[in-house]
Amino acid sequence: MKLKTTIILLIVAAIGISYIFLYEKKQLPHEEWERLQKKVLPDFKASMIKKIELNNESGKVVLEKTEDNFWHIIEPQKLRSDNSEVNSILSEFEFMNKVGSFSQEGDKPFDLKDYGLDAPKISITMYTDIPAKRDKIQVMGPKDKYTVFVGQKLAAGDNVYIRLDSSDDVVVVPGTLLGKLTKNVLDLRSKWVFTFDKEAVDNVQIKTTEHTIACNRKGNFWRLSEPVNDLADLEKIRDLLSKLKNLQIDRTDFITEESDDLVKYGLDVPRFTVTINEKGVGQSVVFGHSLDNKVYAKRTDEPTIFFLKDTILADLSKKPNELRDRKVVRFESIGTYGVNKLEIKTPDDLVAIEKSLDLDWKLTKPVNIYADQDTVKNFIEKIKTLEIEDFVSDKPTDLSVYGLKDPVFEISVTKEEDKELAKFYVGNKAPDGTKCYVKRVGEDPVYTVPTAEFYDKIENPLLSFRDRLVSDFNKDLVKKLVVEKPDRTFVCDITNKRDAEGQFQWELSKPVQTIADTNAINQIIWDMSFLKADSYVVKAPKDLKVFGLQDPRIRISVTYEKVPEQLSEEQGKKEKEEKPEAVAKSKEPLEKIVETRTLLIGKKVKDGDKVSSYGMFADNDLVFELSWPKVKNLDAELAPTKILNFDRLDAKELTLNYNGRTISFQKINNVWKLKNNEQKEVQGREVDYFVRNLDELKGNYIEQYKPTNLTQFSLDKPQVVITVGLDGGDAVLYIGKKKDASGYYVKNKNSDYIYVVDNESVANLIKNEEDFTTITHEAIPQVPGNEAKATTGEMPLGTAPHGNAPKKSPHGGFH
Repeated sequence: MKLKTTIILLIVAAIGISYIFLYEKKQLPHEEWERLQKKVLPDFKASMIKKIELNNESGKVVLEKTEDNFWHIIEPQKLRSDNSEVNSILSEFEFMNKVGSFSQEGDKPFDLKDYGLDAPKISITMYTDIPAKRDKIQVMGPKDKYTVFVGQKLAAGDNVYIRLDSSDDVVVVPGTLLGKLTKNVLDLRSKWVFTFDKEAVDNVQIKTTEHTIACNRKGNFWRLSEPVNDLADLEKIRDLLSKLKNLQIDRTDFITEESDDLVKYGLDVPRFTVTINEKGVGQSVVFGHSLDNKVYAKRTDEPTIFFLKDTILADLSKKPNELRDRKVVRFESIGTYGVNKLEIKTPDDLVAIEKSLDLDWKLTKPVNIYADQDTVKNFIEKIKTLEIEDFVSDKPTDLSVYGLKDPVFEISVTKEEDKELAKFYVGNKAPDGTKCYVKRVGEDPVYTVPTAEFYDKIENPLLSFRDRLVSDFNKDLVKKLVVEKPDRTFVCDITNKRDAEGQFQWELSKPVQTIADTNAINQIIWDMSFLKADSYVVKAPKDLKVFGLQDPRIRISVTYEKVPEQLSEEQGKKEKEEKPEAVAKSKEPLEKIVETRTLLIGKKVKDGDKVSSYGMFADNDLVFELSWPKVKNLDAELAPTKILNFDRLDAKELTLNYNGRTISFQKINNVWKLKNNEQKEVQGREVDYFVRNLDELKGNYIEQYKPTNLTQFSLDKPQVVITVGLDGGDAVLYIGKKKDASGYYVKNKNSDYIYVVDNESVANLIKNEEDFTTITHEAIPQVPGNEAKATTGEMPLGTAPHGNAPKKSPHGGFH
């Protein structure tokens, strides 16, 4: 019985010990409990502290935390405190670990003087608002206050002795604590001029001797309420708030804590008074005289006068208009993503442009057609970036002056789900034509904005925004091409024959019977099959003569097969249900439809060479502009323009005859030699390069296909005759006189065509002996002085006389 009782008592004791052990460990894991035992204040949290008393050699400083979690110095004077400095002290205690400790052992004397703790010069008391609630078991937990006494530093190292008011033990802690607790009022006071959250500010005011600027937050935007009621520039207000928030006072720039003599510093009638309101609480700072790149300043709720760098004055000196929003409208979108509709109301129409389900933009009112995708996107971007140039009138009495009483145009941008993003009115153009008047909906002020890339789009939106594609067909189904010009007509038909490159050949029947230039024709068909206008000019013009389209300078007709459009699967199913007889018909082969479209090209839009021309299709009433590169392609020569036809590898001889001056070469054993002059060494690569130029020579166009009189071109007695000797006969080129400033008349001896070739190509064919040879000096005999003076005849086409300095080869090097 006694044994049983003993066992029960032991079990009860074990449970009790375990309970106390677990309770004292606060039921924490063993590792966490051990970590807390290493801390000087294991239960200390910086957030619990509401008041601090710090004593050091500089005196006593008392700090309190207000309800907004900001610290304030209340002794020795009332000042705002630097939150980061105070929180740094509290964090030191929250995370401070013991380096070591000393405890009194039995009755052995324990002298605090040995540690500098008998009369410590530094102490700190930190108060909480949590009353201590200890029971008989709990020996740890939050306290109502923590007092720490700081002694001397250890003889070796940076550690320091401290003692808690709740213990007789001396604890060794890192010496960083000393740096935290030796701070004075200057260290602990706030150096920030303002203390606010930029995102919580709801009002900012700048008052000067001339005016008062007041700005109020309205959702995500800011508005000016004084001296004008208008939208404020969001970026500039944010920038101003950032600069005010970052205003900081240097330690040496605290002037005085007395504010009796404000006149001395220009603070009795300040130049600027800046007020920041945050959730109904205001902070104001006044700015006075300037001195040496600094300005005197003072918070109105504190006596301290201090210096600030005067760079802030540039921001405070802004005029009201400088803070006004210069963007006509503001809405957030990446490109046109999220934008669903653009509407332009004109005096005659409401033009609606909407994004379809396949994300293409389409004109839906007053007609239903595709819109030009780039034009719509660029215009929406233009609206987003449209900036005000002039603030014309803040409270206009007569809007009709600006064309805004009954606005000429009304523009709106709508997001998906019909949420309007932006809307504004556009009036007349200003007198100089470079600006126009605009007005925001629901606002009084009238502004001007640039007209470039904006006003011209809304003057006739049906033309500006419609799809620029004016011709669209399958280029592979083209059968015939007719190009009519004032002096000739080209008629081309496709054949079943293929050229060396595998392309179907085209045959000319007019103006000559021959194989046509396939590349030139393919380029025309390519352009016509997907022809885009640069811009639309007018619809249904009253007088085509204005554009040179009544009697066009070029008329291009393309005939092609047009395959009927197939019904979609859904349409086919519906038709099958409604019209069963259509099923049998649908199985029949589709009938080919032949269609011809004729493009008229009129006069140039303005004088010049590389300028656009007016165009129109014969079956349409839209006049548009075509770029000069497209017109150049459409105006090409369709007969072959390659002048000589030979294989340059077969060339055996080359003769250049310039009005009696002849240069002749022959190829012996694949080496070019100068005839009748073996003292000069021929540069074979230069001769080969010349022959290649001849082989590749093309005319810009054909002047006549069958000339009746060669004399008018100086081709009966050409200035230059170039002959390439071949095994099967010679290839001979005649170069006649200049046609004009841009080219010469040129003819193949064996062809009727007279070509016009550009100056540069002809210049490449005018050579001297020195261009092909190098002189072998050792082989040149001495020539008597009189005989050495050779005269040169007049050179045709501006060629240089013999004896000029060597010219650089097109292949590099000199010859």
